[in-house]
Amino acid sequence: MLCLSSLSTLLLLLLLYPPALSGQEVLVRLAGIGRRNANEGRVEVFYNGAWGTVCDDEVDLNLANVVCRQLGYQRGLTWAHSAKFGEGQGLIWLDNVHCTGTELSIADCPSNGWGINDCTHTEDLGVICSPDRRPGSPAVTVEEAPPSSRRQQNQPRQRNRPPQQSYPPPALISSSPGRGHEIALHRNPTSSRRSNLSPQENGHEIQILRRNRGGSRANQQAMPQGHQLPSRLINGASYRQRQETEGNSPAAVRQRAEGQANRQLSGNHVEAEPVYPDVGLETDAHYTQGSERVHLEEARLRPVLSNNHGGLVTEGVLEVKHAGKWRHVCNHGWDLSSSRVVCGMLGFPAAEAFDQYAYRKLWDSKVADPSSRLRTLISKKAYWVEKLQCQGVEVSLSQCQAQLSLPRNDVPCNNGMHAVVRCVPGSQFTRNGRAPAPPAVSPMVRLKAGPRIGEGRVEVLKEGKWGTVCDHLWNIAAASVVCRELGFGTAKEALNRAQLGQGTGPIHMNSVQCTGREKSISECTYREVPLYSCKHNQDVAVRCNVPNTGMQASVRLAGGREPSEGRVEVLMEVGGVKRWGSICSENWGINEAMVVCRQLGLGFASTAHQETWYWPGSADASEVTLSGTHCIGTEMSIQQCRRNTNVYCPRGGDGRAAGVTCVETAPDLVLDAQLVQESAYLEDRPLHLLTCANEENCLSSSAARMTWPYGHRRLLRFSSRIMNMGRADFRPKATRESWTWHQCHRHYHSIEVFTHYDLLTLNGTKVAEGHKASFCLEDTYCPEGLHKRYSCYNMGQQGISVGCWDTYRHDIDCQWIDITDIRPGEYIFQVEVNPSLDMAESDFQNNVMRCRCKYDGARVFMFGCHAGDAYSAEVEDLFDHQRQISNNFL
Repeated sequence: MLCLSSLSTLLLLLLLYPPALSGQEVLVRLAGIGRRNANEGRVEVFYNGAWGTVCDDEVDLNLANVVCRQLGYQRGLTWAHSAKFGEGQGLIWLDNVHCTGTELSIADCPSNGWGINDCTHTEDLGVICSPDRRPGSPAVTVEEAPPSSRRQQNQPRQRNRPPQQSYPPPALISSSPGRGHEIALHRNPTSSRRSNLSPQENGHEIQILRRNRGGSRANQQAMPQGHQLPSRLINGASYRQRQETEGNSPAAVRQRAEGQANRQLSGNHVEAEPVYPDVGLETDAHYTQGSERVHLEEARLRPVLSNNHGGLVTEGVLEVKHAGKWRHVCNHGWDLSSSRVVCGMLGFPAAEAFDQYAYRKLWDSKVADPSSRLRTLISKKAYWVEKLQCQGVEVSLSQCQAQLSLPRNDVPCNNGMHAVVRCVPGSQFTRNGRAPAPPAVSPMVRLKAGPRIGEGRVEVLKEGKWGTVCDHLWNIAAASVVCRELGFGTAKEALNRAQLGQGTGPIHMNSVQCTGREKSISECTYREVPLYSCKHNQDVAVRCNVPNTGMQASVRLAGGREPSEGRVEVLMEVGGVKRWGSICSENWGINEAMVVCRQLGLGFASTAHQETWYWPGSADASEVTLSGTHCIGTEMSIQQCRRNTNVYCPRGGDGRAAGVTCVETAPDLVLDAQLVQESAYLEDRPLHLLTCANEENCLSSSAARMTWPYGHRRLLRFSSRIMNMGRADFRPKATRESWTWHQCHRHYHSIEVFTHYDLLTLNGTKVAEGHKASFCLEDTYCPEGLHKRYSCYNMGQQGISVGCWDTYRHDIDCQWIDITDIRPGEYIFQVEVNPSLDMAESDFQNNVMRCRCKYDGARVFMFGCHAGDAYSAEVEDLFDHQRQISNNFL
């Protein structure tokens, strides 16, 4: 008996843990979008029970030949990089694959190893094979391109072959070009239920619909989200429950053991059994009633006890939308965890308890009233979502367990009432519309260069330095932690690949993994970033849910050719009555225009118009109702900016009213601090060589009192390199026809004052200054892969392309500060790009570069150079007074 028991155990272990696949048994297929024929597509490999993609790093034609021959084609014609056939999902199995061309399988080629990579799905490899098939290989079409192995002529010997049973014919077989085909196998021949399967863009997809034993839960899909565990490990309770329901017969045990490969949460397979949400798991699981699927996407709060005077609605009865109709949620099982999810969807970071007695009293009074409409509605099942439970880490209600009606429950929500939610708004959102007070504690995370409120590149503060986050494993859970930390709700999108622009300075974090319960991203697990292992083109960004403040309804644009431009009209209180009016254009600038565009959700301002003759205003907004407007640029509404108490507009309104043009993207200029520090030196230059520079006012005022052309001036020279790190080209405001010609230097100036150079004392007093006109704004250098678009040669178009640099060498005129009259000592050297804010940028705070400067009368030393917003306020204070600051090179 002991030997028999040991033999049984050994057989079971062999079934559960079969031997590893050899290279000949690894399956390959072509999938993806944009495929014209079956001989081209994204390369996907089946290994360890899951389909995954191949990274395009260091790929050559030898790899394409191996893959194509493994698929039954004669040879490979070429290979495609950068996810030409669409991005895959789930695992990336292979990276840095080096084939000689003689291998029988891609698994025989040397690589980093299975699952070891530093890639994202934007680097998925594709191949294009010759249309000719190898002898003995069956013909295929683009709709039906079978996975292949070396034994293509016969049935491939797969790692987990299902038991040889006779199943009923598939209930649903659908195919579409470039998407493979789907097969649904029903194990219950008498069942009439069918699931709505949405085709995926990832080759073949097989879904096994099990018999519905419970009656209330139907088949559900769990979409993969990066590296995830199998369902049996994610939720042990539900897995054990399924084991008990399916029975413990030897056939059932063997069937489950052999089906492990199909239950992996990989990128191209759908989980056949329900997976319920758990901490850090993103899923689309729902309770269902029969074949009806509960999909709750929208939520709102209806205030019934508090009056909403145009401010935030933070408390009220919860209503959710299902199938286009709003329903109430029963409060049975409702708790703060579920409220937290609702608040996150509505743009609030947290939920709190409410006065249950007051709501219950109101509910009972309405139910007891015979004439109340509520009394009639609550008896109808269509009025309710009877069960809705969340764990608190979900991004939206679509990931929570929902049930429209409970079985064997004739009275819906018996002895219950509607669920009530009370949210806690972020510190920057106020109920009375005033500008928010500065936070009591310095923030540890910030968003930069975002076109709208709650959007931007994520930057974290570490040891006093601001730095970015690398996008490896970045997901919606980590993005939601950032959004909540900043006072917003959950994240709408977790962006990677520097989609909202590249940052500068250090990269502090990589492989960030959060459960969703953390209060700060610093509490999440992450890895340090070794030098040069991650680049700023992998910076992460977020788009957060923000609350509906109603501020967008208090401003509008009129008369423009497009919705993103026009004369600005604001709703202001005049004489105790709110009325529409225009804005006086006196001192109207780019900062004010930025606030208006962000308030309207239209992105950045590209132009602030002080004359709007061609944009007629609205009939009810003919008068000027706002003047003296002055914005810092960080306000959330134009009404929060400083303004005149009494309207005073000497320019008048009408055609001289303020206007804006809004755009989705904008440039962002950043100065290379390292180059300034390394290139600074002193030169005593004779006056006879400074005639043209004197005409352009590049010398200090004392130069006019000298005996020209005798004598010399002491100049602090340096090189400056200005990079466009934004998402749009930087162009001069003036058109080429209005550029200024300078006869002495014999060139045009497209921008009269492009940079300011200042030498300041430690208390901020300016003791010397210089400036540089932009006589040649061009792409001096562009990294590999980018092409120069702007050149000053032959009066060409001027500008700086995205990702390119414009360099002003130290040996050209005016690239200096005249320090002839400066005494030896310690100073602060400051360079400011685009100082008058004539041209729009996504971020003006990084336009300033500062260095400590020590001048001993014969030599000059530059140290501590850094961008103006690179450090915390406390560290910046040390820089001004104690010199305790390190470099923050790009």
